[in-house]
Amino acid sequence: MKKNKWIKFVAKILISSFFVWWIIYRVDWSEVGGYLRGINFFWVLVYVMLYLSGILVSSYKWKILALHKGIFLPLKEFYKAYFSATFVNNFMPSFVGGDSFKVYRIGRLSGNLKGAVSSVIMDRLTGLLGGMILVVFFALLNFDFFLKNEILLLLAGLSLGGLIGLFVFLEFFKKRKVSTPFRTIDKVLNRIIGEINHYNGEEKIIFKVIGWSFLFNLIGLAAANGVLFLALGVKIGILDYLSVIFLASVVATIPISINNIGVKEWAYITFFGFFGLSAGAVVSVAITSRIIQMLLSFIAWPIYLREKKK
Repeated sequence: MKKNKWIKFVAKILISSFFVWWIIYRVDWSEVGGYLRGINFFWVLVYVMLYLSGILVSSYKWKILALHKGIFLPLKEFYKAYFSATFVNNFMPSFVGGDSFKVYRIGRLSGNLKGAVSSVIMDRLTGLLGGMILVVFFALLNFDFFLKNEILLLLAGLSLGGLIGLFVFLEFFKKRKVSTPFRTIDKVLNRIIGEINHYNGEEKIIFKVIGWSFLFNLIGLAAANGVLFLALGVKIGILDYLSVIFLASVVATIPISINNIGVKEWAYITFFGFFGLSAGAVVSVAITSRIIQMLLSFIAWPIYLREKKK
């Protein structure tokens, strides 16, 4: 098991290294320096407030999921766990993982490890679904532009197809079991379907938390990062910005690198490049957000150290 974790860790290092190498040679770093020197610190402060508000929204969404699994803890505990997980993601080895820390902390405090695991997995899944729905929504609003860009149109189509496919799959197996030649796959898929159906019972919790995912994406992602564009003087139309910010975020969440290093920057360069923004401009935004988030996560260091001792 440890060997597999190390293999994944090394693979992520190699992938991150490749993207970083590509970015180093792709970006005009004198341009990046120019943007960073002209940063407006008022908007940076606004970014910090929006970012922390986004974590609060995500923490509340997670609390709703956990409550459905019988975990009765105050919102502040979920917030501290979420915030501490950002420190783990930024500064600890990849195979530790922020999600693992969240499971451990909430599982220990509640005495309900299985419920903690389920709530964290569903928090991730509903966050992804919320992002994909917003990708499709804003692609439709900016449909004329997407028609002219085959890559954007393809990715929006894949998001729509993925959402429809997931809905059909879940409905088809709502009252039947997945059966393949591989027992392990059957066990995992049936367990996930069972959990989704559990949250999608009479109370329809899953739709409520997807709604909170929309709010997080709009506040903690779109508004926060949009403010950084203002802080650095990078100009883009609001519809064009909303057309790709969620797409870039969904791509950046693919767990193929360490803390999405390189992948996020690549996504920004690629997708915002369709609207004429230079690599230097958008990398300035990505680097600034990464640095601020890393500095803020240091606040959670004492919480992590206390948990480590227990």
